[in-house]
Amino acid sequence: MPIELVIFDVDGVLKEVVDPYSLLHRHFGTEEEGRRHFQAFRNGYITYHEFAQLDAWSWRGRSVDEIKGLLRSTPYASGAFEAVAGLRSRGIPYVLLSSGFDLNVEDVAVELKAHGWCANILHRDRGRIVGRMTVRVPYAGKGPIVQEIIRRWHVDPARVLAVGDSDTDIRMFEQVGHAVAVQPRSEAVSRAADAALPDLQQFLTILDHFS
Repeated sequence: MPIELVIFDVDGVLKEVVDPYSLLHRHFGTEEEGRRHFQAFRNGYITYHEFAQLDAWSWRGRSVDEIKGLLRSTPYASGAFEAVAGLRSRGIPYVLLSSGFDLNVEDVAVELKAHGWCANILHRDRGRIVGRMTVRVPYAGKGPIVQEIIRRWHVDPARVLAVGDSDTDIRMFEQVGHAVAVQPRSEAVSRAADAALPDLQQFLTILDHFS
């Protein structure tokens, strides 16, 4: 059954950096704040929405250009450009779905010529971060978003391929006919996928196998 749509996670799949939030915290010297925020969320003391606002507040007043420059300096995963070029040559559309933020994902979508993208929105004004985030992709909340993407594209879920690397992508895998884990970060991710790859170099071989 031919693949009609591919949904890619971004961090750790198309780009080598697995966590742009941690990247910004390290760059701006707010790592301890970031650790406290995430631990409070994981322990159930705050919601994911509250966690996102705290992280965004840590970066208030920071230059958008500086952040985008930092994110653009991070390398793409091996085989990323070849993978999407192969999809284009086969006439298969692909979209990006990330629980990261738009300052990163939008640029990746443009550079890889993606047909759409969805990520959290880090608000800014006059070239500065204002300290607020709109959560469009909650932690472990990709399942319903994948369902909406499938409805929007009018495709059979059995003909959709999802590509991810972390436990938060398992819910995405559950909504589609085929799943590939790239550099899976846990055994659970590997088990949830139909195939596991060290990078995207062999992605097109796997794609053609599914088709």
